[in-house]
Amino acid sequence: MRRYLSGMRLLPAFALFLAAVPVAAQDLPPFVPVNPIIAARSPLYAQPIVGAAPGWRVRLVTDYSNVIETGTSVDRREYLFDAELLQMDLWVTRDLSPRAFLMADLSVRGGYDGKLDAFLNWYHDLIGLPVPARNRRPEDTFGWTQTLPDGRVIDRSRPGTFLGDLRLGAGARFGRSQLVGTVTLPTATASGEGWGRKSVGISGSFTSRLAESDRIIVDAGLSAGWTPTQGALAAYQKSAFLGGLIGSRWRFSGSQSLFATIAFQTANWQDTGWASVDGRDVTLDAGGLVNFKKGWPEVQIGITEDLAPRGPAVDVGFKVGLRFR
Repeated sequence: MRRYLSGMRLLPAFALFLAAVPVAAQDLPPFVPVNPIIAARSPLYAQPIVGAAPGWRVRLVTDYSNVIETGTSVDRREYLFDAELLQMDLWVTRDLSPRAFLMADLSVRGGYDGKLDAFLNWYHDLIGLPVPARNRRPEDTFGWTQTLPDGRVIDRSRPGTFLGDLRLGAGARFGRSQLVGTVTLPTATASGEGWGRKSVGISGSFTSRLAESDRIIVDAGLSAGWTPTQGALAAYQKSAFLGGLIGSRWRFSGSQSLFATIAFQTANWQDTGWASVDGRDVTLDAGGLVNFKKGWPEVQIGITEDLAPRGPAVDVGFKVGLRFR
């Protein structure tokens, strides 16, 4: 956790930049996959409608997740990923006109031994849904190992806190729809492999607002992206990706809302023999969007849960965010 706290030292600099910016109306927050198995390949993420507004808009979202993924291939090769992950995204958006906007996502990432294993073991036992993969592992111990079909053994190191890949984008609005194109630059500073794309990725998304009232909005969209294969694992990497989202916000009282987004992506890897690596990804991002006082930033509180692949995966992610203007 000490390494996690070292990453949080970046927050005061963010706060100084954000402090003077007023709040705007609520939108659905974007969702960026937490699991580096996805983030090390795909440039896709879930981008809901970005409402038109003057001036700069800033959103800071921090996710801290506990991960346990294990798998055995048909030829009895083992896969293990056991870690706690930090994901911090600073989103900055600026309208050029009512129809066009620019955006950037500056990210901080981290991978650690963790401190949540004992609590989560107790919690799963309490609700009667134990996770055998977690119970078999020593508590609060990082591990990311895999034996590939060609016999190579990959044993990745714990990275600590590092800068992630930089995402830059531009969007255009058409009535109740938008097009957004992004480029993801390989700026990750982690010393080990597996924590960044190591090459430029591009993506495009089309999102529409399917329903809107004074209480409810519903967004849905599709996206496509491409990242070239590279490095020693190129034979197992996919380069083309498809994804999408469906999300809704329900304003239940004043400016207080509940939201839920289901984001999905096609497989990022191929022919490794592990379903958790070669399979598609479906994730639920849900929580509340709260305005405690007029003129204060909107607060995002929620969790992320993997819906697919079934079995051990991202156990739970705790998410806190602030949205200014």
